[in-house]
Amino acid sequence: MNVGLVTTSFPRHPGDYAGSFVGDRARALLAAGHTVQVIAAGDGGATREMEHERLTVTRIWSPLPGGERAGARVPALFYGDGAPEALERGGPAIWLAGARFSAALAAAIRARAPRFDLVESHWLVPSALAALAAAPERRQRAFAHSGDVALLERIPLGRAIARRLARAGVDLRFVSDDLRARFSALAGAARPVGAVEAMPLPAGDWQPRHGVDAVVRRQLGLTRPTVIAIGRLVPIKGHDRLLRACARVLATGAVDALEVVILGDGPERARLGRLASELGIPLRLPGFVPRAEVACWLRAGDVYVQPSIRLPNGRGEGSPVATAEARAIGIPVVVESDVSRLAEELARSCLRARDPRVTGYAHSRPAA
Repeated sequence: MNVGLVTTSFPRHPGDYAGSFVGDRARALLAAGHTVQVIAAGDGGATREMEHERLTVTRIWSPLPGGERAGARVPALFYGDGAPEALERGGPAIWLAGARFSAALAAAIRARAPRFDLVESHWLVPSALAALAAAPERRQRAFAHSGDVALLERIPLGRAIARRLARAGVDLRFVSDDLRARFSALAGAARPVGAVEAMPLPAGDWQPRHGVDAVVRRQLGLTRPTVIAIGRLVPIKGHDRLLRACARVLATGAVDALEVVILGDGPERARLGRLASELGIPLRLPGFVPRAEVACWLRAGDVYVQPSIRLPNGRGEGSPVATAEARAIGIPVVVESDVSRLAEELARSCLRARDPRVTGYAHSRPAA
């Protein structure tokens, strides 16, 4: 089967974390014997995608307005800080850039639709809406990943778009029950529409670990109980709450030392650095790292934390792929956004995560 895979985010080079779960989906389709033609957003730079004889990738670049005046590489609507953040803080020009991208995306789908047996879209808007408009005669499957449903809840035509997708026979998939329920409410459906389906993880790097990898710990320079977090440095990730929770853990004496490592980059880098200094929390920000290197950090860490929050505009995260990767590897996982509960879970996880006789550092334990 020839599958047209439509997405706003797709790995730009081997090891790229951006859109990695869509890349995993493409690999799964290839492994099932399908041919995959990807139509994805680009960032204006050179790309070197997954190499496979049955995979082709077409990139559509949508530059942010005003970027030309910066005198450097023009930032794109997608990748970088992220389209939701750009749209949130932008004005009419940003939304116009989004509309132009959607039109270009629909044109690219329309030109290739005769070769598709199935069009699979990731993110309901703009991907699924553009695919339905450009190739209504083709079989359609669409995945919702969270930001798209939150956008439909906020924009004036959101309910009309949800009803259109629900009634057009699109095979709708949601990465969580919450997203499915929220979309069904938007569509005015009497019962939940579509199905819940998590994104697949590839084999290989995400095999279960057998205890903490002491060799990798030494290579990474980890000498204290290490809390790992992964994600762009943007408010929705809740990294500030993680730092405050770690300060509470140290203040209670549950552990005598810890270090926080956040893998990713973004506009909150400087603010998080200042906050960590104010709280007295050792913080390492390695920036964006290749996906295989992410697996190394997870194998060497003590606790993984996903402190994502729901923003005031209703936007939250659907099913973060990093959490699934951490669970697959077997590192203790804490998922919480409330600071006090997060601190409690962190303290418990740090205390039981490792044997201090093996690791070379000691935990402070509460008196019996």
